[in-house]
Amino acid sequence: MSLSRTRSPEAPVRHDTDIRPVDVRPWNPVFEALEALRSGKPVLVVDDQDREDEGDVVLAAALAEPRSVAWTVRHTSGFLCAPMPAARADELDLPPMVTDNADPHRTDYAVSVDAARGVGTGISATDRAHTARVLADPATRPADLIRPGHVLPLRARPGGVVDRPGHTEAGVDLCRLAGLPPVALIAELVNDDGTMARRPDVDELGRRAGLPVLDIAALVTHRLYHGDGEHARVTRMAHTRLPTRHGELRAIGYRDDVTGAEHLALLGEPTPGTYPLVAVHHECPLGDAFAALSCDCGPRRDDALARIGAEGGALIYLRRSGHGHLGDRAARHTSSVAEDAAAAAILTDLGFTTVRLLAGPTTALGLAPGGITVVGPGRYGHAASNAVERGLGDTAVATELGVVR
Repeated sequence: MSLSRTRSPEAPVRHDTDIRPVDVRPWNPVFEALEALRSGKPVLVVDDQDREDEGDVVLAAALAEPRSVAWTVRHTSGFLCAPMPAARADELDLPPMVTDNADPHRTDYAVSVDAARGVGTGISATDRAHTARVLADPATRPADLIRPGHVLPLRARPGGVVDRPGHTEAGVDLCRLAGLPPVALIAELVNDDGTMARRPDVDELGRRAGLPVLDIAALVTHRLYHGDGEHARVTRMAHTRLPTRHGELRAIGYRDDVTGAEHLALLGEPTPGTYPLVAVHHECPLGDAFAALSCDCGPRRDDALARIGAEGGALIYLRRSGHGHLGDRAARHTSSVAEDAAAAAILTDLGFTTVRLLAGPTTALGLAPGGITVVGPGRYGHAASNAVERGLGDTAVATELGVVR
């Protein structure tokens, strides 16, 4: 089978129907935060209770002004940090502060700095706002900074909050998603009595100040579904025509730019006047390769291909990353979320934004954050239905082997 390495010249297939779709796409708080950052306003960002359970003020360093920095100092510890990509820190000659990082959350502090020109002592809100803008300026070079100083750069991990759900990565991700230089200015919120601000305190401050409050968990979900603002969520790699016993299908390969896995879309010729039928199949070596009776994956896949070969639509075959890429990622945002997000991104690339969905692990709610609307469920054929009735599915046997959902 020959795979061409060019994008298919065929236009995305779209379908019209008089069925009224049900839009279950959730409100996305990330968009409100991005709008605030673009306006030069602070955003209040909180992490999970089982992590630091703290809130930070986050500003876009490129738009930092004395007034917003002064407000930040007044409501926080006043310890201002400037998260940036580690690669950019290297360009600015800002190495890690220590070689043996013993911080409980592995926060990667770099050498503190001030702007080399345009500041007084460096500590005032005016001076630190200026230093923040210098750090965010793509034209800045190491000689434009003096060390030590009154702003502490932080080195963010390349994968952002998907790799490490901390305020450092959240600041960089938010600035990048807002279309701004990926350098933030952050500080930890404190109460008037000197204690750290917890979630109820942060919510109250956000209400009083009219500022958005954003959970890092919501940002992780946004990143999983929409990418980092600079790269596509999935990349179309190859396409070919694939003869099968269900007819000739189009096969399109995709690279998952979050997990590194390679996924496949199999497309049948569309039926005019209907929304496309879609099945999302998660890789299952037991069911796919060995027809194991411990799960219904094989019958579901075969029935889905038969339906799609006859009616048109797409089977999205999601493969697992071979190197455990998601093994240490944010708790409560498991690999299944990344897989649902990849399926939504592939459907969007195909032009399938309103679909009929065959039942399976991926649900309408799983696709909704990616902008996919489901108009109604499809139904599997006799073999898969019998498997379900026999109680087969992702059983304990298969789960213990760690090869199916």
